Amino acid sequence: MKKIILLLFIINIFYIVPSYSVESYVSHDSYIICATDANGAILVNEEGDEDLSSFALATDPTNFNIIDRGNISGQEADMGASCDITPDNYKMIFFKTGFCAENPYRVPVDAASNTINADLSSCVSIFDNDSGKEVVIQPDAEIDLLDGELILPIGSYPFQFAILDNVVQIKHEQVFVAAPGAADFNILGYNPDNDDKGDAEHMGKICYTSTNDAGEQFVSVQSNELGVTGSTTLRGYTLPVRNTGVQPSALFRCRSSVGTGVDAPAYMANILNSFGKPMCTYSPEEGTCTRDTSKFRNWGRSNPGFSKIFPKILQAYYLLKSDNTIATTPENVRRILWIQYDPDNLIRITENTIGLKLNFKTNNAMQMQIHQDGSDSFARDTELMANQIHGGTIIGQIQVKTRRSRGAWR
Repeated sequence: MKKIILLLFIINIFYIVPSYSVESYVSHDSYIICATDANGAILVNEEGDEDLSSFALATDPTNFNIIDRGNISGQEADMGASCDITPDNYKMIFFKTGFCAENPYRVPVDAASNTINADLSSCVSIFDNDSGKEVVIQPDAEIDLLDGELILPIGSYPFQFAILDNVVQIKHEQVFVAAPGAADFNILGYNPDNDDKGDAEHMGKICYTSTNDAGEQFVSVQSNELGVTGSTTLRGYTLPVRNTGVQPSALFRCRSSVGTGVDAPAYMANILNSFGKPMCTYSPEEGTCTRDTSKFRNWGRSNPGFSKIFPKILQAYYLLKSDNTIATTPENVRRILWIQYDPDNLIRITENTIGLKLNFKTNNAMQMQIHQDGSDSFARDTELMANQIHGGTIIGQIQVKTRRSRGAWR
C-alpha cells in the first residue's frame, strides 16, 4: 500500500443534454454552446412569423438558423430551442468516488426488469461517506471534497467511478440580449395566472431559477416524466402535471429585473430516474399523461465520440437504490453510479506519487430551454416562452504529482 497525501479535489461539473435512449445519455454529437456577447448574455434574433430558431452557436454567432426544432424528431422536438450555458451554482451530493484496476462495466439487459449491476470489486475508494457530502459547485471554483490523508495501492487504474445522488440542484440567472441589428423581444416566464398572453411582471430578458408562487421548487425530470394518478411525487418533489409550453407550467421565471420573495432566485431540482425513453406521453388535447413504466431503464452508456472535447472517453451509468443495489423501479432510484474510461488519462500510482487531483468541468453544463411555437393556435408566435432546464453527465480528469515533477501536476 502506498500512502498519498491528497492535496486537492477540484470539482467542476460538465453536464450534457440527455437523449432518452438506452445506448447514450447525450442527444447530440457535439456541444451546442450558446453565442453570447462580451458580458455572457445570450444573443437572440426573434423574427416572428413561425421563426423557430432564435439562437446561434458560439462557433457561428451570426447564424440563427442552427437550433431548429424542425430538424429534430420525436420527444426532443417538444423540448424547445436551446443551447448550452455554464450554470452559476450546482449542488450535488457525493457518496463515493474512486478508481478501478479492471473494467467494472457489466452488460445489462435492455429491459425494465434488468438486475445486472456494475462490479466494483477491483475498485479503490478515495472518498466514501454513506451519509453523503453536499457540495456547491461554481465556475472556476476549487472544492476540497476530502479531508486528511489518503492511502492507495500502487498500480494502474484505467477506470474512474463515482456514486452520486440522483437529484441535482441548479441555481442560475441568465441575461438574454437582442443580437446586433435584431428586433426587440421578451421571454414569457412562469406565471400561474396567465396562459401565453404575457404581462410586465412575468416576462423580460432576465431568466432565472426560482420557486413557484406557492414557494415550491420547480422540478425537472430528465425522462420528462409528469405527475399522474398514483405517481404524483418523486423523491419528495411534486411532479409537474403537464409539459411546458405555456406560462403556468414554465419551470423558470423571466422578468425585467430579478424578483424578491417567492420571485427571488432559488435552486430548482433536476431528477434522473430513468435512462429510457419518456415514460409519460402527454396529450395536449386531453391534458393527460399516459405512463408506461416498461420504458424504464436503469442503465445507460455513452460510446467514444459522444464528446467532441473528449472524443476518446467512454462512460456507463447505473441507477441505484440507497443501498447501492440496482434500482428496479423509477420510484426507488436514489443514486447514480457513474463510470468513465479515458485512454488518455490513465491513473498510475507509484512510490513517487505524493498528490492526487480530480478535475471536473462546469463549462456549458446546462440548457435553459426556450419554447418557440409557430402554430396558428397560439397568440405568442412573436414571443419566446420559458420551458425547462436540463443537465447530464460529468466528465472527470485525474492529475497526479510526483517527487520528480518539481511540484507540477500532470
